[in-house]
Amino acid sequence: MYKTFTQNDLIRFLYGEMDNSEAVLLKQALCQDSDLNSSFLRLKETFVGLEKNRFKTSASNYTIAKIKSFARGYSSCQTQLLGRIDLNLN
Repeated sequence: MYKTFTQNDLIRFLYGEMDNSEAVLLKQALCQDSDLNSSFLRLKETFVGLEKNRFKTSASNYTIAKIKSFARGYSSCQTQLLGRIDLNLN
């Protein structure tokens, strides 16, 4: 049986979201179809690059302090309308 695989299928495979039987079919298709294989290699290269840079950027201490300072300026109180919570400026 031959199944046509899409880029979504390749992405699902890279993220480990494919069941075993479908993954086996994809691996066989990668060996037989050079266009699919080259698409997979490009996607894999992009995937590896994204994973390497995933945690490189983080909020600076200054940014976190500014967010906390802004949040301290508000307090929450329950309103009488449907139990909704409103934020009030202190």
